Amino acid sequence: MENAEITYTVTQKEAIVSLIIEMVNSNELITIEELHTSNIINHELRITDEMFEVGRALDVEYAIEIVRHMNDEQKLHVGYLLTRIIDADEPGVREFRLFNEICRRSGIDVVIEGQASKKTPKKQ
Repeated sequence: MENAEITYTVTQKEAIVSLIIEMVNSNELITIEELHTSNIINHELRITDEMFEVGRALDVEYAIEIVRHMNDEQKLHVGYLLTRIIDADEPGVREFRLFNEICRRSGIDVVIEGQASKKTPKKQ
């Protein structure tokens, strides 16, 4: 999924940083693969040191609320970024639980479901 055409405000980027950090820390074992992937994502999104510091201190509940107000394309992209963290190493149950919780509370799940229903062939 390309993010070239997807743009975020500074506040939205800070929220993404918060959620990525939460995802990396979710299974209490931070791997080099997760750190590498999160660094790549930070580079792709052009996260500055200041944005990172604000995002690191941002309350996760507030970050989820920010994502909830994003447009559908942004929400799908945030979901994709979080799955990249999950896939960086051996996925754990806590990562999946957190991902599901973020998706449910932010509305990412509704967007994903809507996208899936558009791609599902209709029965004749």
